[in-house]
Amino acid sequence: MFKCARSRIGGVVLLAALALTGPALANDFTVSPTSITVAPGTQVATLTVRAGGPGVTQGQVRVVRWHRDGGAGRLEATRDVVASPPAMQMAPNQELTIRLVRTATTAVRGEECYRVLVDQLPGESQQGQVVKFTIRHSVPLCFGPPV
Repeated sequence: MFKCARSRIGGVVLLAALALTGPALANDFTVSPTSITVAPGTQVATLTVRAGGPGVTQGQVRVVRWHRDGGAGRLEATRDVVASPPAMQMAPNQELTIRLVRTATTAVRGEECYRVLVDQLPGESQQGQVVKFTIRHSVPLCFGPPV
């Protein structure tokens, strides 16, 4: 009997807390696809970023090398693959295509794997808020050897 009363009280407290909070200014920030496998012999791929919500969305795109080291994934800086544009400022409901280009002059041996880090940065619409978040999408990008 006490468990039931406690869960009801908890539910009422949760509803009251949600009712008393102000409206959240959420920006819908999506990246697709969520994984990229580049066909053998191809050096270019694309990624689509979509910004929704009420305000301007700012972001950055970086590519890092990914490999296994003793069973754990490890990321390291690289210039073998570049993203263009590397920075973005998007209007509400705007879509942007990011080009990912392998610039390394050596041939792909085996499989080369990278992570495309797409960060949504806190913008001016979030200036008055106390808590600011950077949202990061980490998209796997793999290049295969030529056939």
